[in-house]
Formats: sequence, structure tokens, C-alpha cells
Amino acid sequence: MPAAEKKFKKGKPVHPTLHRTIRPFREFMKLEASGGMLLLVCVVAALLWANLPFGWTYDLLWETQFSVTLGPSSIEGPIVFWVNDFLMAIFFFLIGLEIKRELLIGWLSTREQALLPLIGALGGMVFPAAIYLILNPPGSPGSAGWAIPMATDIAICLGFIALFGKRIPTTLKVFLTTLAIADDIGGIVVIAIFYSHGIHFEFLLLAVFIMLLLLGANRLGIRPVQPYIAGGIALWGALLFGGVHPTLAGVLLAGVVPATTKIDYLEFKEINSQMHERLEKIMSTSHEHMDVKSFLYTTQTVEKACHDVEAPLQRVDAILAPWVVFLIVPIFALANAGIRLEADFLQVIGNPVALGIVFGLVLGKPLGILSFIWVSVRLKLVSFGDSISWEILSGVALLTGIGFTIGLFIGELSFPNGLLLESAKVGILLGSLISGILALFRFRGVLGSYDNTQEARI
Repeated sequence: MPAAEKKFKKGKPVHPTLHRTIRPFREFMKLEASGGMLLLVCVVAALLWANLPFGWTYDLLWETQFSVTLGPSSIEGPIVFWVNDFLMAIFFFLIGLEIKRELLIGWLSTREQALLPLIGALGGMVFPAAIYLILNPPGSPGSAGWAIPMATDIAICLGFIALFGKRIPTTLKVFLTTLAIADDIGGIVVIAIFYSHGIHFEFLLLAVFIMLLLLGANRLGIRPVQPYIAGGIALWGALLFGGVHPTLAGVLLAGVVPATTKIDYLEFKEINSQMHERLEKIMSTSHEHMDVKSFLYTTQTVEKACHDVEAPLQRVDAILAPWVVFLIVPIFALANAGIRLEADFLQVIGNPVALGIVFGLVLGKPLGILSFIWVSVRLKLVSFGDSISWEILSGVALLTGIGFTIGLFIGELSFPNGLLLESAKVGILLGSLISGILALFRFRGVLGSYDNTQEARI
């Protein structure tokens, strides 16, 4: 059994590797769980807004034109374009930071830990796409949406399992998060390859040049994040004009943000110790005779040490995450979930696009994840750690059928407008709802007598 899979119980020390991996996840899960609830509220608000008598204002707002001009260049588009192409680039930047952290210190950092969620994610992408293509074969009007049911919405999933509190082991939440991140990697690759049109190589060469500059800044040890943010905006514009979906700029930018600290923890401890002694001497004198200059120098040194011991990646992630979870993703939901439930709703839900997405999410995701993991376990490619059983894993597999944010995003790329887009949105909402209900009943059945400290080996 890999060291990082050791079970942690009350009264037993947690293995350092597991603790280092789980601690940021606990903070991340609290944020994502709250954001998932807000996301659901925005979905309901968008549906109500679009279907009330003043629903015409929904389209009026999101189709309002907005332009940005810089010298001879100008970018113009409706507000929904800026939400889906610019704000979502920031969303993908955060996803890229999470992927990079996983690759460096998380469950993707070692082969033993990475294989289980990666294999599960692969099955959770292949099966839904295959089911969708059975109902929408290549050459049919809806075939372009084959990637829609592949994604998992991590925010809603973590918000869902937060309802069960401590009855769900932290290691299982880490597994779910890692699987969802692996799903996102697959979605990013799909977007890059299949949803880029009208390639202009001169702008792509410019994008490569910008990336080389950013890589050079990383290698030179440039740690302030401002140059990277400026380079990321330039990269976004280069990809937009180059014909590659500009949200990929967020992922590429995350890859060059420095992930190392300027000083290590021992140096930080030594500096703090020295400054503590200095403060003791300064504060030992009366207030009237205190050396204010030395006091300010000491506090500034401590502040600088705190800054230097934190990697830019961690700092940006901590600053950006609340904005993405509580502002960008909810705005995206408001802008894209407004589906009009009109008289032809049966025609929409009966469309092969909607059916392909529903069956892909509800059946394809759990079947793909469980079957791929089962085969891998039987072939002894992977093994389960403690706190995970087939019963509780089946609930997680059902839960991954909640594929909202990335699903809507790919749906917008697949079908610009019309019946197919409406069918895709209805399919995503209905498939996610059914998956959530099935997962709820499964978790309630399994967790009723489940003890998260028991051994549940396969």
C-alpha cells in the first residue's frame, strides 16, 4: 500500500505526504462546496429570469455589445462572449493552477496515486462520448456535441458531498477532486484540438513568442505576478486572433507561474526566530524610548519573509479562487443557463442531442469509471487504499454525472444557437439532476452504516 494511502484516524499521526496533500484540499473543498450552492442558485435564477414575462430582458442584457480597443486593434462582442471567452479564461487559469499543484505535490505527483483517478477519469470520458455518438452518429446534425457529457462539475459535486459532512472520508473527497481535475485536463485537450477554427499561424507564432518570454521570466526567477498577468492577457489576445480558443491561455499561463519559494521553511524559521529575539529587546524598553525605526525594520523583515516563503502559485491561487468560485462561475451560469421552457419542450427533450447527453451523464459516467477501475484492479495496475470501497465508489461514480459548467461551455462551442443548443442545455440540466438524485439515494444507503475509520479494502 502506498504511504500516502495510509488511513488516518483520531489519535494516529497523519503521514506527512498525505497531510501535505490533504490540507490544501480541505480549504479548496470548503470554498468549492459553498460555491456549488451559489452556482445552483444562479442556475435557478437564470431559468426563472428567462421564463418570466420580462424574460426578453435576459437576451437583451447578454447580447449587448461591448468592445475593447487598443491602438489599431479592437475586440468587440456581446457580453456573453466576454463571459464565455474572457472570464472563463480566468476560470481555466485557476484549473491550471490546481492541475500544476496536483502534478507537483498532489495525487498526480506519483504513479501509484495518479493511476486510480486518471484511469477512472478516462473511463468517465470514453463511455459518455461513445453513448452520445451512438445516438448522434458522425455526420448527423448533433454529432459536434460528443464531448459535452464528458465533464464533471467539481463545484456542485463538492457542494453535494458536503451535505454528508464527516461521514465521507477526506481521502475520498481528494479522490473525487483529482478525478474531476483529470476530467478537466481531458476537456481542455478536447477544446484545444476539436474546437479551434480558422487558424492564423502568424498569431500563433506570436503566442509561442509570448510563452517563451514567460518561461524565460520563470527561469530568471522573476517572482512578482504582474509580468505574468500582463503576458497572459497578451497570450489571450494572440490565441483569440490565431483561431485557438482563448480560454486555453489560462491553462498555458498557469504552467509558467513560479511554483517554488524564494526561501525554504528552515530559512523562514531562522529569520522569524531572529526577528522574535529582536522584537523582545525592542519591546523590553518603555514605549517612550522604543526604537521605532528598528521596530519597523523588524516587522518589514518578517513581512518579506512571509512573502518569500510562499510560492507565487500558492499566492495567486489563494487570491483568485474566491473570485472564480463566487463571481465568475455564477456569472457564467446566469449567462448560459437561461433556457426557455416553451410549448415545444417535448421536442427539445426528445432531440437526440438531449438524449445523448442525459444517457451519457447518467449511465456513461458511472459505467465508464467503475468498469475501467474494475479492470485495472483485476489486472493489478492499481489498488484501493483504506476508506474506499466499491459501494461508496459507486456513489462517487454516479455523482460525476453532474457535468454542468464545462458541459455548458462545450455546448456553446458545439452549437452556436438554435434547437441543438437548447437541447444540449436541457440535456445537461436534466442529466445532472438525475445523476444528483441517484447519487443522493446511493450515498444515503451506503453511509447509513458506514464508518469512515473502517478498513474497506478490495
